[in-house]
Amino acid sequence: MREFLLLIRSEEEPKASLSPEQMQQHIEKIGGYLKKLTEEGRMKSAQPLEMEGTMLSYKNGQIVDGPYNETKEIISGYYHLLAENLDEAIAIAKQDPRFEEGIWRMEVRPIKHVEGIN
Repeated sequence: MREFLLLIRSEEEPKASLSPEQMQQHIEKIGGYLKKLTEEGRMKSAQPLEMEGTMLSYKNGQIVDGPYNETKEIISGYYHLLAENLDEAIAIAKQDPRFEEGIWRMEVRPIKHVEGIN
């Protein structure tokens, strides 16, 4: 099995506009999906990310804030999964109930293991 990082992307705080009932449905659907992946031994970890943060760059000999993307889209969470290959990781990602809400995007990336790191 290979490791994959799925980066969940959204614009600003997508759950902020949900009613309490919609929020409960969202939590139950996502929770069920994550539980299934955990029971199958595919989920290593998953967490939402805080909406605050910054982008750091190296420019002219110093570390600076930015540059920032022109979009309001941010990485709002991640899944660390196990799958046989990229196609299987994509198939797992496509099952995420977030896509039913139509406001999420997901980037699926294989984790490259380098000798001597961890």
